[in-house]
Amino acid sequence: YDITYGDWSSDVCSSDLSAVAIAGDRIEAVGPDASIERRPQDEEYDLEGMSLMPGMVQAHFHSHFGAFGDGVTAPALGLEAAPGYLSMLAAKNAENALLCGFTGAVGSSNAHVIDVSLKEAIQAGFVRGRRYLAGSREIVTTGEYSDYANNRNFFMQIGNTGLTYAVNGAEAGRLAGRTEAGRGCDVVKISAGPGHGSSPARDVMYPTTEELRALVEAVHTLGKRVRAHAPSRTSILECARAGVDIIDHADRIDEECVEAILDADATVVPSMLWSARFLELAESWDHEATPLPISEGFPESPAEVRARIARVREDYEYTCEAMVAAARAGVRMVVGDDFGTPIMPHGDYIPEMELYVKRLGLAPLEVIRWATLHGAELMGLGEEAGLIEAGRLADLVIVDGDPTIDIGCLGDRENLRAVLLGGEWVDNRLNRQAAQG
Repeated sequence: YDITYGDWSSDVCSSDLSAVAIAGDRIEAVGPDASIERRPQDEEYDLEGMSLMPGMVQAHFHSHFGAFGDGVTAPALGLEAAPGYLSMLAAKNAENALLCGFTGAVGSSNAHVIDVSLKEAIQAGFVRGRRYLAGSREIVTTGEYSDYANNRNFFMQIGNTGLTYAVNGAEAGRLAGRTEAGRGCDVVKISAGPGHGSSPARDVMYPTTEELRALVEAVHTLGKRVRAHAPSRTSILECARAGVDIIDHADRIDEECVEAILDADATVVPSMLWSARFLELAESWDHEATPLPISEGFPESPAEVRARIARVREDYEYTCEAMVAAARAGVRMVVGDDFGTPIMPHGDYIPEMELYVKRLGLAPLEVIRWATLHGAELMGLGEEAGLIEAGRLADLVIVDGDPTIDIGCLGDRENLRAVLLGGEWVDNRLNRQAAQG
């Protein structure tokens, strides 16, 4: 393939014509165009004016979100439709992400073991998907915001709590970790602290340190990973110290948190698009005329809602500064957000990356590295994917334009000319030319 080839280990790109040869599921060779021998059976494509890049990874994937496109109508996430319907939606979302150039994903909280079933269906070839780490239910403690059954909906006497699983005590946390890992989940999720998106990050941690550490130890013993919803400073710090592998949101990250995250070699998923879009909606809303339905289960006056929105804005402005400092300090960042809501439907993935460029001031190539190399490292494929090098998996995306200049070009499906997963075409709208030699 004639391409403009980027050196992904630096911020320098070469304008020399290069060629990438693929054999089987691997990249066979990368080098000057004239140095790669053509064979009669080869397919050859001229990518003049296009860019070839590694496939991206969605690192916070709620597989069955977006059941009806109008928000959550059930008393708890995962109960808004029948499990069969949600499973088919998950399959559709998986295919959609692949066609958007995301050749890998890491699951976040989900109900009915849908992620495990999705991963197995992909591996069996029943579902058109991509490389996937299955997420678990969200482990919560009694009384916290996400404890649907005992908070807002206790009077319904719901037996199935959807994607949440309430536990209390160290031994219960240990059992919960073993249960989710034993069901086939690759990543076990815990709710560690309040805030993010539409709620301010109060500086508390939901589980006790003993509960958190017992769960992490149990999951790691079984060879699986732990991720945590951790917006508050205390939850970020304690999760890093406990060995949590993936810290979601990290709104109130600071220098001490950064040091702990680096010591733990943990990964941060900023997922800041949800906060930005919520604020855009909430701050323009006429709260006197029509209440905005964002309360934590209890009636709030317009003044109370506006005060909460102001605290969310304060968190967001803080995060915009702190996340840049954390990235500069060497914290491994990846992309992924709470897609599957009316203001953030599945498939609308690239605006998150644009936000990091336009709002945080990061270079497009750095954000692309979050989505490609860092995503591959998070999936345990750091030596197998994420770069265009000989011997690596041929998980590749071909796009019209140059995303290192305009990262937004990745967001137009018409610009995505082709996607390859393990050397096989997932989508191909390129013009083939005759092989020479």
